[in-house]
Amino acid sequence: MRTFYKILHTTCETRWGVIEKRIYNELVWMKETGHHLILVCPKDTPLFLKAKEYGIKVYGIDFKPFSFFRNYKFLKNFFYNEKPDIVHSHGKYDSRIALYAARKLKLPLRIFSYHGNFRLKRTFWNRMVCNRLCHYIFTASRHTTGYLQKVFKLKDMRVFTMPAGIIAPETLPEKTGAKKTLALELGLDPETRFIGFSGRLSKTKGISTLLAAFQTVSARLPEYHLVMSGEGTGEALNILKTMALGLKIADSIHFIGEKEDPWTFFRALDCHVLPSLSIKDEDLSQKRQSMLCAMLCETPVIGPASGPVADILVHEKTGLVYEEFNSLDLADKIFQTLKEKGASGERLEAARNFVKKHHTMDTLGRDIIRIYSLHQIRRGRPTFQD
Repeated sequence: MRTFYKILHTTCETRWGVIEKRIYNELVWMKETGHHLILVCPKDTPLFLKAKEYGIKVYGIDFKPFSFFRNYKFLKNFFYNEKPDIVHSHGKYDSRIALYAARKLKLPLRIFSYHGNFRLKRTFWNRMVCNRLCHYIFTASRHTTGYLQKVFKLKDMRVFTMPAGIIAPETLPEKTGAKKTLALELGLDPETRFIGFSGRLSKTKGISTLLAAFQTVSARLPEYHLVMSGEGTGEALNILKTMALGLKIADSIHFIGEKEDPWTFFRALDCHVLPSLSIKDEDLSQKRQSMLCAMLCETPVIGPASGPVADILVHEKTGLVYEEFNSLDLADKIFQTLKEKGASGERLEAARNFVKKHHTMDTLGRDIIRIYSLHQIRRGRPTFQD
């Protein structure tokens, strides 16, 4: 059986967010374990440049709807010449073209990774991608896996839950030092304590629930400040700041932008809160990933009782859950976390062990390779020869 594979990834994304970081980490892991990697994505994007710098073969294509036939012709010729064992697509437009071309050439294995939330609609192209063009679909949560199985009538062995793998530093920052570092950055007393949230900042009901809950917490525990890390539009930030002013907690609320290195931030927190998740959320993967990073950093976590985090957040085992959009219940869970150090300590150890066992890059990489090998066995014939 073939041990090493030629794997070609495609994406139409141009940002440097959680999806692009996941693709990059997977490319690096596969390359380091001996596989041959190729990336096709828009030219000069952060992912393109980082992959190229690392030594991965990259090709620039500006995936756009009006370029379908031109890109299809290019990819069909490109696949014929490269003869990859696996074509692994990640975006909306590149998946349609790349998987269609790979199917036409009868390439051995075609995979579609769906990184979004559970709102994928049953359109013509989505049915083509999920039911005909790919062999397997990878999702980031069991919640999304179940949804796709129901909507597209897919069998269990067609959709696999593949949570993003975390690559943590060998040594995490010391917690006391991390708290002082964050306090210094914000110009606060070194003894200040922090509750935090990491994710895209938007004018959603979920963040308003968090602000209302923090108002209750701040009245009893004034030494605590709420720090929110993440990007947001100017309009959204202005609305959130206005809400904080109205609740009279503006002096204890801090917006610090997205952190390139998040580990000091997560280690500085006494509690990480995931606001209620709306069906319109567009960055569920990022919020889910932030919760996993906090768990790995031995920071207590609190989140909603349902949705895409239900498979990682088990009440009173890996964290605490609260009734969605209920600010009083969220405040109670924050008080419980901050006051019950013994119970929180047990949850911290369970959460950290859970992440190390199921959500590291090594775990993700090995799970993906098992799918590759399983498909090869099912085909009953070797992949392209070198």
